[in-house]
Formats: sequence, C-alpha cells, structure tokens
Amino acid sequence: MSTEPRGRHRAARHAAPKKKAVSTKHLGALVSVAGMSSVVVTSGSTVAGVAQSGDTTVLETPAANVMASGAQEPVASIQASTSRAQAASRSEDRQTLAEAEAVAAAATVDDPTSDPNAVIDTTPTVSGIERKSLQSFAASTDQLSTLIAQAQDQKNQQAQVLLAEQQAVILEKEQAEAALAEAQKKTKDAARQEQAQRESVASKKELARQLGVITEPIKSDYQLSARFGQRGYIWSGGWHTGLDFRVPTGTTVYAAANGTIISAGWEGSYGYRIQIDHGSGYITTYNHLSKIIYSSGQVAAGQEIGKSGSTGNTTGPHLHFEVTKDGEFINPSKWLWGK
Repeated sequence: MSTEPRGRHRAARHAAPKKKAVSTKHLGALVSVAGMSSVVVTSGSTVAGVAQSGDTTVLETPAANVMASGAQEPVASIQASTSRAQAASRSEDRQTLAEAEAVAAAATVDDPTSDPNAVIDTTPTVSGIERKSLQSFAASTDQLSTLIAQAQDQKNQQAQVLLAEQQAVILEKEQAEAALAEAQKKTKDAARQEQAQRESVASKKELARQLGVITEPIKSDYQLSARFGQRGYIWSGGWHTGLDFRVPTGTTVYAAANGTIISAGWEGSYGYRIQIDHGSGYITTYNHLSKIIYSSGQVAAGQEIGKSGSTGNTTGPHLHFEVTKDGEFINPSKWLWGK
C-alpha cells in the first residue's frame, strides 16, 4: 500500500519528451538531405516528408522526381514512393532479391540531364512541405531561416549543375551529328568523284572507239607553213583557224579518223572542201583540194578521200586542216598529237 501523501500525483511515465536541440553536425546533414529535392520540374516539385516516433525524428526524402506533362501530381507520387520505401524498410518478411530490387526501383527516376528536352527549373524554390520538414529540426525562427536559406542555395547550385550537364549532352549530340553529316558528305563527294571518273573513262573509250586510230591527213613529207592561232592580215578572221600542210598539188589526203562525210564540194575561199563528222561533237575539214574522191558515206581512219591543191583563196598549194568541237575551233595539234 502506497504511503505517498494523498492529493499529489506522480508525473506520467509516458509524458511527451522535450524536443532535442539539433547539433551543427545534424544541421549539415539536414541541409544536405533537404537539398536532395528535385530541381527539375515540368509541372511540380519533389518534397521531403518527416515521421516522428517517440524521441526519434526520421526525415524521409525520396529521390528526385521529374514530372512529365500529363504525369501524376508530385505530392501523390512522392507519398506513394515514400510509403513503399517505408513499408519495405520496416518489413521483416522481405526474403527475395526481387523484392529488394522492387524497393530500390520505387525510388529510382531517370536522369533528367540525359533528356535534351527535359525542362530544368533554373529558379527553384523551397516548397511549403519542405519548409515544414525543416521546421521540425529548427530550434528557433532564426535557425529555420538559416536552414531554408541553405536549402535554397543548394537547390540553386544543383539546378546550375544539372543545366550544365544537360547542355554538355546537347553539345555532344550536336558534335556527333555534325561529324556524321561531314562523314556522309565526304562519302557522297567521293562517290560522285568516282562516278565522274568512270564516266570520263567510258567517254574516252567511246570516243576512241568512234575515232579509231587518229592519223595525220598527210603521210608524205610536208612542212607546217602556218599553225593554229597565228595572227595575220592574210586570214579573214585575223588569225589562223587550223594547220597548213605545205605539199605539192595532187598529194594524197587521208581521213584523220573514223567518221561520216557530211559535205563535200565548193566552199568559196576554202575552195574544194570535205567535212567529216566523227561523233561526240568533233568535225574535221580538208580544204583547198584539187580533187574530191569521196563525197558521202562512212570513211575509216587513214582512208584516202582526196588530193591536195590550191583552190580557193590561197598563196600556194597546201592542205588547210581544221578541227571543231561542238562548233568551236580547237587546236588540231592537240587532236592529232596531244600537244
């Protein structure tokens, strides 16, 4: 039987404990945890939750959540993630690896910096729920203001880090795309050059097939009395349009390449003249002839087509030989001898 005086009551054994002051070490950890809140948002932000039991205060901060357009509300998502992690941490029945992986996956989100289209909040603010979480650890209003300021600084720094990482990803992607485009351009250029080279070779082969073996129109002894491009008043155009082979009248004149005679007859100052079409735009003319042997039909390189003379406007017997390409005079020396 108790001997204590009546009218007095003992203090309740389960009276609410006094809130303990938070040490500097705990404050630093708190700010770090509070700063883990996501600063990457599109329509919401991540918040921290606090659970108290007896003398122990537990700060539960889920991983950062990136809210895509049309996604669930951030608070509901955080509460669901927190509940799953909390339930798993208190469960004594977790036995399989699959269950452990499921718990870890509940708090895992994609890295926002890997998505160039993710919207990063560069001016994040400490949410009301986060303020309440910090308030649970603050012994005074001043300490709460300090904690909020520190959490805000960490949010700002984290936002800048995420922004820099995202910009680095974008730059790397742009550089890779530019390198790929340059490689594709070089490949296309090389393919075009190769195709042009093949076409050039084919064109030369076709021309060689058409022309046959190019030969001089005069095979006997001769003297070049005038060359292509010479200037002088004796030529109507003021310059010489072909090569003059000085030979006696009646010297045999040969077709310089395979072709078809397209005209033969009198041509005024050219005298008697034969024109041969060799294809690919090339035409040769044989002028001042004394005799035309063939006036039409196909001829072969080295085939006799006429006799030299001095008909038309001349200063003496010779063969005036011309070559045109697509209607323009070209140097017969290059066509005959490649120089």
